[in-house]
Amino acid sequence: MSQDPFVEFGRRRRRGWVFFLVAALVLLAGGGVWARRRARPRPQLYLTAVVTRGDIVETVQTSGTVQPVVQVQVGSQVSGRVVRVLADFNARVHAGDVIAEVDPMGFQASVAQARASLQAAEAQLRRVRVNERVTGEALARAQALRSQGLNAPAELDTARGQRDLASAEIAVASAEIARARASLQIALTNLANTRVRAPIDGVVIQRNIDEGQTVAASFQAPVLFVIANDLRRMRIVANVDEADIAKLREHMTARARVDAFPGENFEGEVTELRYGSVVTAGVVTYPAVVTVANPELKLRPGMTATIEVTTNRHGGVLRVPNAALRFRPSSAAGPPSEPEGPRRGVLYVLRGGRPARVPVQTGLSDERQTEVSGEGLREGDAVVTDETDAASQGRRGPSMPGAFNSGGGRGGRSR
Repeated sequence: MSQDPFVEFGRRRRRGWVFFLVAALVLLAGGGVWARRRARPRPQLYLTAVVTRGDIVETVQTSGTVQPVVQVQVGSQVSGRVVRVLADFNARVHAGDVIAEVDPMGFQASVAQARASLQAAEAQLRRVRVNERVTGEALARAQALRSQGLNAPAELDTARGQRDLASAEIAVASAEIARARASLQIALTNLANTRVRAPIDGVVIQRNIDEGQTVAASFQAPVLFVIANDLRRMRIVANVDEADIAKLREHMTARARVDAFPGENFEGEVTELRYGSVVTAGVVTYPAVVTVANPELKLRPGMTATIEVTTNRHGGVLRVPNAALRFRPSSAAGPPSEPEGPRRGVLYVLRGGRPARVPVQTGLSDERQTEVSGEGLREGDAVVTDETDAASQGRRGPSMPGAFNSGGGRGGRSR
């Protein structure tokens, strides 16, 4: 017997609704499971570094300008036109060598004039001496006649006054001779100064004059040359920050580097720490002089040098990266507890997959590592330097070397 088509259609429709409800329930159950898994706390990953044993070297870095140890500015003490220049750049000169000459004609005339004045003063002295002798003889005759009563007392007084006047004229003439001799000496000195001489042995590193140029020395001596005594030893005047100046001592070892020779160090030592301060834009610094060897003449005056002074060294100590002393876990409740007292710090050592707080005593520090010591801290311990979660770690890419999962397993190294 055939079944009613309307009844069959109703059965199929009921079965479709049942299938739809079952599928909806399965989707809801799966969404709930996914949501619960999504809501789970993300496991923490810790970036770590190993406690090592080695040397810590404390240094102070600054910069300065390379200068010769002895540098002399040579000028002209007289004014005039330069007629000869006998030394050029990089010329080696000796003390006393003539390196330039100013036109001497006017100074030669001054010498001749001074000599003539001296001769005139000497002639005047001879004249007044003759006058003194004559007046002295007249005084002697007047005294003889007065003793015989043959002349008046006024005649004797007149003769005595003329003799005294002649003696005074001798003193005036002698002083005039001294003045003329001094004028002659000044003229001779000016004539000698027309020849500019090297004051020291050395190398000409600057020449500021050419032949035919006029120099004026009315107010100050113009600088014609700069001579460096010995370029095989140079000094670097560096400005040290006031926070670091107490770490420096004279005779400390120093190294210098310049951009012209990258990777090359010039060995030297601190030879002077000056007490005078230099204030630049509100920053207080103190000049320190570092003397370095320059046997190959690679360092040139005026170069900018970076100075590194070794102030302290500890060997065979435990070391950790500076980032490990700055790390504080984000899961810690309340504000992070800071160490009390100077030279105190806190490390978080990874033990059992979780960071454990370890108080330590800090020592020397360089740009990357710090000396530490404390109970329970051993060489080879893994100290935490940073933390991240699994999701952010996935966004960053492969696991970083030294990353630990909070479940106790070590994260894979990036290849």
